[in-house]
Amino acid sequence: MKRYILLIALLALPLLHACNDAPATVEVPIRPVKTVVVSSSDMGRQWTFAGTAEDALETDLSFRVSGKIISFPGDQIGRRFSKGDVIARLDPADYELELRQAKANLEQVRANYVRAKADMERNSQLFERNVISRGELDQIEADFKSYEAQLSASAKQLDIARKHLNYTTLHAPFDGWIGKVETKIHQNVNAGQSVVSLNAGRQMKMYISVPDMLISNVHEGDEVEVRFDALPGRTMLGKVMEVSVDSTVGSTYPVKVYLDNEDKLVRSGMSGHVSFIGKGSDAAAYYLPSVAILGESDGTRAVWIVDPATSTVRKQRIAVGRLSALGIEVLDGVKDGDVVVVRGVHHLKEGLKVRVKKTEG
Repeated sequence: MKRYILLIALLALPLLHACNDAPATVEVPIRPVKTVVVSSSDMGRQWTFAGTAEDALETDLSFRVSGKIISFPGDQIGRRFSKGDVIARLDPADYELELRQAKANLEQVRANYVRAKADMERNSQLFERNVISRGELDQIEADFKSYEAQLSASAKQLDIARKHLNYTTLHAPFDGWIGKVETKIHQNVNAGQSVVSLNAGRQMKMYISVPDMLISNVHEGDEVEVRFDALPGRTMLGKVMEVSVDSTVGSTYPVKVYLDNEDKLVRSGMSGHVSFIGKGSDAAAYYLPSVAILGESDGTRAVWIVDPATSTVRKQRIAVGRLSALGIEVLDGVKDGDVVVVRGVHHLKEGLKVRVKKTEG
């Protein structure tokens, strides 16, 4: 019996030892995150709107008569032309023939006119001597007036024929370069059919859309600053030239801005931003990427802010404003120097320790 008791006691010792052991500590992993340092933006204090550059003076050139192109100096995109230079020529043979026929017709009509005029003068004298009747003189005068009208019409027809012949040569109406080529040499074209597109290039325009709450403060002549994505670090000055009175989609109003392109740096199709000088808010403006902002169940917004001393995160509620090219405007909740998480925001919790992989300005 004693042996059985001793055996049970020996078996119970490991169980008692296991009960006395403390539970093992589970180590929480440190989560890597990417962050951004909050700083106020000067551009956020201005009214800034996106737009695309276009040539302020661009026109499609065409012949005023139809025919076959026999010479085409303007068939190269980007080629420069001065005002009056020949861009293309049509075969003038048909219009030269028309001109010769108009000249011959005018000479014939002029001869009839001279004869009719002499007849009227002679018969007027005969009528004064009572040699012919009044009816005969009236018929002679009617013939003279008819030839006089034919002479005027023939002269106009000759002028038209001369113009048709001149229209077979297409000249550059202003200094510029070829933007598009619509036809080819030896191709038959109709009157009014586009041959090339000529761009002046010295002055550019941009269309922007201004919200209805701001349009009353935009006026013709307002100075603006224009920055293009393709020209980093360069700011160009422009001026508001037209302000629409009709709204478009989204209660915005089109505004046309002109800027000088004397250096030929800006090309049609470049995207950029127009900032109004002296307009906007004096308060500090903060912008954050949209991926950094959390949507709460109660409709509010929040961000995760990293405490540099402890490398832990805390949730901070914020108030957001408009969306712009710089990101989402933050009206309240952050300040200069705050380190905000922009990657991994959905895997964090209050007080979690994090490791910053990269911090952006």
